[in-house]
Amino acid sequence: MWQKRQLKQTIIGAGVVGAIVGVLPALGLIAFRADYGAAAAQARPLVPQVLDLGLVFLGSVVFCIAVFGLLPMALQYAFAWCVRHWTGRP
Repeated sequence: MWQKRQLKQTIIGAGVVGAIVGVLPALGLIAFRADYGAAAAQARPLVPQVLDLGLVFLGSVVFCIAVFGLLPMALQYAFAWCVRHWTGRP
């Protein structure tokens, strides 16, 4: 029972970290737009820009959940299983 609760909390915590990391490119794009200088970039259409930012956001959330949440839990579980198996404990 505690393992399900720990897995859920790990996924939520890593997802929040991924969401924070995913919002940073969007804020950077909004804050530092390149249309103020002498060689101003043309404005991109809104829909492709939103889709790109959405994919970056979703990718960062999934990456953080996998790398900072599920991978460490899998390593911990595998280590505990190996130790129990080698020592003969159930």
